[in-house]
Amino acid sequence: MVNLRAVFLVFLFLVLIFSTQVLADELVVHFIDVGQGDSILIQGQGTKVLIDGGDRWDWVGERLISYLQELDIAVINAIISTHPHADHIGGLPAVIREFEVEKVYDSGRVHTTQTYENYLQLIFDEEIPYFTPRRGDKISVGGLEFLVLNPAENVEDYSLNDASIVLRLEYDEISFLFTGDAEERAELEMVNSGLPLESTILKVGHHGSRTSTNSFFLEEVSPQAAVIQVGIDNRYGHPHPEVLENLEENNVKIFRNDLHGNIIIGTDGKEFWVEMEKEDEDRGVLININTACIQKLQDLPGIGPVLAERINEYREKHGPFTSYEEIKKVQGIGPGTLEGIKNLIVLD
Repeated sequence: MVNLRAVFLVFLFLVLIFSTQVLADELVVHFIDVGQGDSILIQGQGTKVLIDGGDRWDWVGERLISYLQELDIAVINAIISTHPHADHIGGLPAVIREFEVEKVYDSGRVHTTQTYENYLQLIFDEEIPYFTPRRGDKISVGGLEFLVLNPAENVEDYSLNDASIVLRLEYDEISFLFTGDAEERAELEMVNSGLPLESTILKVGHHGSRTSTNSFFLEEVSPQAAVIQVGIDNRYGHPHPEVLENLEENNVKIFRNDLHGNIIIGTDGKEFWVEMEKEDEDRGVLININTACIQKLQDLPGIGPVLAERINEYREKHGPFTSYEEIKKVQGIGPGTLEGIKNLIVLD
């Protein structure tokens, strides 16, 4: 007689083995919403890598610590600080104090701010191994291997942004390009380097500034999706409309922290999927953009106090909007922002 209980236990064991294997074979990249700054957590092959850590404000460090703790992370196998601007390294000291960090990679580009000096001193005090990779190097962390595309050896000849560590991570058929704040010079050098640039997912350089993601660079990368790490209603006007239009013309799907909150991209090496914190948030609650008060306008993704006030001023001066395209006449509302709110508003 067949022992049904034994058969069930064998079946259950096989299911658990299969499920564990599926999870182990996935790579997950978290583009953490830290406002106007960058912070990216990569999980895969039992490895945790943190690229950048947002700005120096207390709330950024607290958010990063909370985010990592919710994922039950105790050890960070590597921190990679792309360059020494505060909006990329400011939150890292809080992380280093809270978690065990096995090693740090840095551009090595000297910066004299107190934020950067304190960051380096903490690495020294904690005796964390410190490396400065250069173009063509490979960074191996656990089961992950990153190809370094930038900077070259003469790092002090670069601007702080162009000194950014740029990394390409290949995971079977899916690849990621992490660009820091690399601008035109770095992009041109990378294109001329002969190193592979084509990537499935692009982390857009410098928060969508017009000084990055030049057409010649985007053509070489040829991404399917792009993530812009940018703060809501930021004073720099990021992302720039030209960058958004360039991405849209190349049929690149755009994801933004200011519109979507935390963005998580997972892959099994064959396909990728995207989860957004604010996906479909308040979908079905339509806001009349011609009559909504300033406070109500701020319920729309990407619309903060400044843009809400500009919408109100436009209505008072020109009357109600008669088309969705007219909304782009409001300073600071580009194609990407409009796309993020178009399904949430009505005109009459």
